[in-house]
Amino acid sequence: MGAEENKKIVRLQFDLLNSGDTKGAAALWSDESFNHGRKVSPKQLEMVYEMLKQLHERHVLHEMVAEGEWVAVRTTCDGVHAAKVMVNSEIFAHVEPSGRKYQVQHMHLFRVVDGKLKEHWANRDDLGAARQVGLELRPSNGMAQD
Repeated sequence: MGAEENKKIVRLQFDLLNSGDTKGAAALWSDESFNHGRKVSPKQLEMVYEMLKQLHERHVLHEMVAEGEWVAVRTTCDGVHAAKVMVNSEIFAHVEPSGRKYQVQHMHLFRVVDGKLKEHWANRDDLGAARQVGLELRPSNGMAQD
């Protein structure tokens, strides 16, 4: 497949996620894929997508660049701290939901092989999201505090 076809697959994944179709988005993945270097199945990705859905995350796609199997995209992600979930560096995993909204930039890099998503890497502004919902970063484990 060419770069334009690969971009369409990445765009479709975000469209499905934005519409709440986590099963459809997960079906775009290869049976043996990698998310941030960890081997994952489409079923595991569907569980991740379900957690993101609980945060009402929606992406606006901006620039998208593709070369060969690789597709890079910059997005703006809007969400709501509406659940305790183990995603996004686990920033929301151990605190009660605040109901507050957040908006941050994301950069995603996908590898598409034979029409399926095979690999994903991302950089997100998780600290920015945490601050927008009222969380604070504090030293722990005996580190000195001011």
